Amino acid sequence: MMSEQSKIAEAGAAREPIKARITGLWRYPVASLRGEALEELRFGPAGVIGDRGYAVLDAEKGVLVGSSRPGWDALITWTARYLGPVAEGASLPPVEISFPEGGSLSSDDPACDAGLSARLGKPVRLVRNDGSVAAPRYTLAPCHFLTTASLAAFREIYPEGTFDPARFRPNLLLDCGPAKGFLEQDWHGRHLVCADGPGIAPAELTVTEDCVRCAMTVRAQGDLPKDPRILHTVNQFNRTLCGGYAAVTQPGLMKRGAALTVAP
Repeated sequence: MMSEQSKIAEAGAAREPIKARITGLWRYPVASLRGEALEELRFGPAGVIGDRGYAVLDAEKGVLVGSSRPGWDALITWTARYLGPVAEGASLPPVEISFPEGGSLSSDDPACDAGLSARLGKPVRLVRNDGSVAAPRYTLAPCHFLTTASLAAFREIYPEGTFDPARFRPNLLLDCGPAKGFLEQDWHGRHLVCADGPGIAPAELTVTEDCVRCAMTVRAQGDLPKDPRILHTVNQFNRTLCGGYAAVTQPGLMKRGAALTVAP
């Protein structure tokens, strides 16, 4: 009798490779804040190097907070970027936080925590998101990816909505051409293999699970308005799923515009 593992392996072998292209790469220096669009991302064994390296601590409760929680909506309107190169095994560089009304604060400014607290109306601290101060935030997976096919499917269902990748905060956006549909939900166990190139050690990821969406998708941020119907649509038509999570099979580099294969 064929074992369950053998059945899974046989089913995976029968699936055809899917060709895609990397059209967006993002890193989020501070958990729950808007991040930085990059031309390339380097993956270490634990995921995107520098991703969510910092977080905002509720100084009264001693927990890290995010925009999905009531009272912390403002965080998703702030934007963070690193002020220096990020390298595996090295200390994180300072991070700069910019605000929609103008102005910014740097993490190496002694007045940073006071400035953030004043904007939020409650005492907070900007801390490392490594478990040294509080339980780390966003530990679901090393990488979150999304396809243009899923976004196209949701736009067709709810054309008045703005299904911008920024609402879903992926590290990796894959252009699947004219395809529409929730492709990612059929990719469990498949491998995201970036094309090789001169001097490039390409990263390889393995899809592990679906991404269940939360209230952050409806928050106003940048030019995107608050829109509860975004999450209602995802909930009603795809079981609250949009995108997927992946683990790092092979550390390396991914570049925007590069070809990528979804391999069995």
